[in-house]
Amino acid sequence: MPINISSLDKKTVLFLLALFGAGIFWFNQASAPAARPSSNLPLAAETPRRTTVLLTGDIMLSRNVGAKIDAANNPSLPFQNLQDNLQIASLTFGNLECPLSENPNPLGEGLVFRCLARFVTGLVTAGFDVLSTANNHALDQGEKNVDYTIDYLASQNILPVGTGHDFAEAHAGQILPRNGIKFGFLSYSYTALNDGGKSTNPKIADFNDTPQMQKDVAALRERTDIVIVNMHAGIEYTRLPTPTQIKFAHAAIDAGADVVVGEHSHWIQNIDTYQGKPVFYGLGNFVFDQSWSEETKEGLTVKLNFQGKQLQSADLLPVIIENNFQPRPATAKETQAILQKISATSTIINF
Repeated sequence: MPINISSLDKKTVLFLLALFGAGIFWFNQASAPAARPSSNLPLAAETPRRTTVLLTGDIMLSRNVGAKIDAANNPSLPFQNLQDNLQIASLTFGNLECPLSENPNPLGEGLVFRCLARFVTGLVTAGFDVLSTANNHALDQGEKNVDYTIDYLASQNILPVGTGHDFAEAHAGQILPRNGIKFGFLSYSYTALNDGGKSTNPKIADFNDTPQMQKDVAALRERTDIVIVNMHAGIEYTRLPTPTQIKFAHAAIDAGADVVVGEHSHWIQNIDTYQGKPVFYGLGNFVFDQSWSEETKEGLTVKLNFQGKQLQSADLLPVIIENNFQPRPATAKETQAILQKISATSTIINF
């Protein structure tokens, strides 16, 4: 029976119209295509990648160490106990305490060092990426040999830092990209010759020229994300840094350095922080033939842990130099004894 609209009251008509309209709205919504997300919405931020930088101390492949390598005909001999530790880092750094030479014969004794070029394959296999060549033995084989050392290391894809063919190159630093982050390195020596700190040479960056160092750091800062400054300075066989070392480290950080690391003392020296940045004043020996004392057979390697551009922590990894002048990881007991000597309470420093 058809509905006679005229017979309905006003309220009933309004109710029917509202019900009809709601049905049309529901149908349109159900049949409409699914809405697409706006392309203007921000994407989830990608987690910055983790990068590790391993710092090691003095590496001397001359004298008794060179004789051992030569007798074994094995350039990798000094690094065998730490091969995995060295290679696993994104970047590995050390101080090469001997200039390279084409001379085929190792030097057996004395304080004039010569590292045979054929020994460099051991450094390559160990995974070293950058080596400081600015130290008091840089001129042991003469000024022209500075160029040879630089060129030969570069030919083996190891970047030398702290020395150069001229003043500008010695102070320019080196840049190594890893995981989208640019790491910059600079290095300085308290002397150009093993004469107690009396010599300078334009091919070797001078630790004593603080204003120039700060200019170098500021210039490198503009081209990199992280700046690591190395210093070869201090007094041998001492635990505490000198006021000059402290002044240099603080000046480097004031200029923009993120980390300062040092060698030359042949003992592990104390660790400091300045403006929230770490200073490792002396890492001691890494490969050396100074077997006459417990302290000279101890070394410290440091693993810097970066998340993107942020230094999150540093792992303190002591080593002990044993047979054939080979460093090995320190035991838990040896580690605790070494940490006590440098007033450190933990193997991990958080930043």
